[in-house]
Amino acid sequence: MSNYLCITVTFLDPRFHGRADGGEPEWPPSPLRLMQAIVAANGDRVGIDGELDRALEWLESQAPPLIVAPSVEVGEPYCLSVPNNAMDIVGRAWSRGNYFGRGDTNPATHRTMKTIRPIRLIWGDTVHYLWEMKESLPDDDPPIKPLIRAAKRMIALGWGVDLVAGHADCISAAQFRTLPGERWLPAVSRNVAALRTPVPGTLDDLRRRYGAFLHRIGEGGFTPVAPLTRFTVSGYRRPADPVSRPHTIFELRHDDGSFCRYPQWKLMHIAGMVRHLAKEEMLQSPPADADGGWVERYVVGHRAPHDRDHRQLSYLPLPSIGHGHADHAVRRVMIAAPVGDDAWLEHLALRLAGKQLEPERGDEFGPQGPPTLIRVYRDSVARHYTDTANHWASVTPVILPGHDDRRPAKTRKLIDAALGHAGIDQPCTYEWSPFSHFRNSLSAHKYDHNRRPIFLKPDYLQKLTAVHLTLRFDGQIEVPGPNVVGAGRHGGFGILAAISTDKS
Repeated sequence: MSNYLCITVTFLDPRFHGRADGGEPEWPPSPLRLMQAIVAANGDRVGIDGELDRALEWLESQAPPLIVAPSVEVGEPYCLSVPNNAMDIVGRAWSRGNYFGRGDTNPATHRTMKTIRPIRLIWGDTVHYLWEMKESLPDDDPPIKPLIRAAKRMIALGWGVDLVAGHADCISAAQFRTLPGERWLPAVSRNVAALRTPVPGTLDDLRRRYGAFLHRIGEGGFTPVAPLTRFTVSGYRRPADPVSRPHTIFELRHDDGSFCRYPQWKLMHIAGMVRHLAKEEMLQSPPADADGGWVERYVVGHRAPHDRDHRQLSYLPLPSIGHGHADHAVRRVMIAAPVGDDAWLEHLALRLAGKQLEPERGDEFGPQGPPTLIRVYRDSVARHYTDTANHWASVTPVILPGHDDRRPAKTRKLIDAALGHAGIDQPCTYEWSPFSHFRNSLSAHKYDHNRRPIFLKPDYLQKLTAVHLTLRFDGQIEVPGPNVVGAGRHGGFGILAAISTDKS
């Protein structure tokens, strides 16, 4: 009797080229990628061998597996010249009798440069996927036996150059504990490592896609193959990984598709408008497990007296950074939830996507009118706020929980308290200043030289000290974003960006 089904993949060359959504490096290789590799290697049997089909359907119905994988590092990038999939232009020219090979009719002109950045495996070349058996099964019990046979036929995992040797077996809990490598465990949050995983129906979708690929060229010409849709995205994390807050990103777009460019000094207006819209949507369609006071307490952020365990959403306008000429205007907004509240955040995000902001004044956004919230999953600006890094700095001022009376000892005490309130408990060293590390960020001063406020702030923050922070975590520990510190952290003040990704 065994405790785990273990499918093992050994790379013949300790490099991996697979990419996740948006072209980002993927590690470890996702469970969906493993499923696709098994199906591809057994394509001559899928749909014919009923025993194998039932085994694969059983596999896709299981919970996300545990993964044991070697440590990795991202290799140096290099470029290759590759075809850019425009041979249909050449084919049409040839069909008209144009064989001279000039201009667009020359296949050599239809090439592009592709940047390749493989992941190098360190201290090992083997990845293990483990499904815990709720009820122990004999090693020769279906569906185990067909999967053991099918895994041995795998030849690649990732790109075609990522050649592998596959193996499967049933192992005990004691054997699992001796497997070398880092343990990747399924997590509630998807913001550590988001990996695609199969679900019931994935096998049928793979069959459909393969059939569409075989018949992509017919009498009517070329028919693009629709992407795979039957899968889910599961979070994975190592036991020592810091936990990232769940978050979702929206772009602020006008009706013509252009970005709304909102002044950084009025970011509290954007935060307030998004909060109001979230309140209205959740009053109409709250989650099924939310209680009667959930909207006011969690969505709006009204804290009950003596509530030590208060949890609420944060509405974070994101100044544009990451480029030497970035103007730090607000074109995006992030909503962040407490750790573990992914389901509530997703419920809200689905209902906010495509909604238009509702300003108090009709002329707040000029003749183009208020922008629409367009949800995005990968964004070159937002990543500066959500990356994992060791060195961080504030883009908007950190509002300390008190007034420091211009005494450095008291400032340090207030900063320590602000970090604790924000849940940043990793040891770190920090410095403070009126000015941000990021160019074009507004200072933490109350007024400019004309005695006008630098930032619009709500009344309850007016008398509190504001500073800009730079901090570095001890021991080269890398912490994931978003990180927001201070008394105004739920409305966009005190948001930190990773210095390691900053180009400004």
